[in-house]
Amino acid sequence: MFDVWMGDIELTTFISIFSIVVLLPIQLLLCFKVNNKVIRLLPVILLSIFTIIFAAMSITITGWDRLGYIFLVIFTGFMLLMCGIGWGIWWIINRKKQSKTQHK
Repeated sequence: MFDVWMGDIELTTFISIFSIVVLLPIQLLLCFKVNNKVIRLLPVILLSIFTIIFAAMSITITGWDRLGYIFLVIFTGFMLLMCGIGWGIWWIINRKKQSKTQHK
């Protein structure tokens, strides 16, 4: 996808694996086990803040540094998407549970 490397690590692959293996299960765990909505939304809030900051930096910075911030916007946006997928899974499972209890 993007050929972005940091040392010996390809960042695109690293962010993809990190999002699927670490971030998605943590978001699912927060959604199912934590009752406080602010704590459940903590990864979404933090990633949204970072995405907005990196987007603002990519708009204000000139030169090649802008490209780095655009990559950071894409990477944090992908992690935000994975949190959204976690919320979607939580919503679907809760809908199924509610429909089972209504039919009994």
